[in-house]
Amino acid sequence: MVILGGYMKYIRYIVLSFVMFFIFTINTSASTNTYTRTSDNLLVPSDVVVDSNNINNIMKTPSVSSSEKLYDFADLLTDSEEEKLIKRINKYVNSSTIDVAIVTTNDLLGFSIDDYAYNFYDYNDFMKDGIVFVIYTGGNEPEIYMGNSGDTEGKVFTIYTDYWINQILDYVYKDIKVGKYYSACNKYVDSLAALVDVERNGNYRMDGNGNLIKNIPWIEIVVLSLTLTFIIIVIIYSKAMSMKKLSYADRLDDCVDKSNLMVKNNSYTNTYINK
Repeated sequence: MVILGGYMKYIRYIVLSFVMFFIFTINTSASTNTYTRTSDNLLVPSDVVVDSNNINNIMKTPSVSSSEKLYDFADLLTDSEEEKLIKRINKYVNSSTIDVAIVTTNDLLGFSIDDYAYNFYDYNDFMKDGIVFVIYTGGNEPEIYMGNSGDTEGKVFTIYTDYWINQILDYVYKDIKVGKYYSACNKYVDSLAALVDVERNGNYRMDGNGNLIKNIPWIEIVVLSLTLTFIIIVIIYSKAMSMKKLSYADRLDDCVDKSNLMVKNNSYTNTYINK
């Protein structure tokens, strides 16, 4: 018993470590869990007005914790991939103050994909300004949808216009259709972050590969045009002066020795005078 007593503190440490590990495992495995909505506890944001027109949609929409950002209901990603994406998403959200929800599902719950996306975002406690991206894999071909939510005059609608949304969807769908879901989600987050940089730092355009190329501001175009014009004028002027000097020299050569020419009617003749 004396020997056992000497090891008791180590045994306690080991037991405590197992307990802490078990608690941590439970907490981390709770990611992307949905919460049951009931008629007396709909778990909707405070600004949502519940009435007979939307209560059925609210009841069908998955209730989630808005802090998770990534909801892989279709189980398309590994735990490691989810962890990496969530870190990147949170970094973007913190720097942009624009919320993000990425959802994968094989069941649209009777909604169209766009209604599913907006219901998911609006009936959960996300920030007012945000972007929702849905990957649906329950049909013959995968479908994707990206929608923006918030003030139509605000940052979200200013940055993520219909043009850019279509550009991003075309960009990521190349990976979606071949089953590269992690790559597609990464490119999606890249595009979101890049467009925030665009809004902050200047005008860019996206090429067919999803790369952002800086457009030259109009003032730079004007300065460049004036500079090129000035250079062209200098070159033309320099050539003209060279031609003028050459022409003058040629005329002098043609004159030979004016004292040996007979001048008549202010014009030179080809008759030499023998002195």
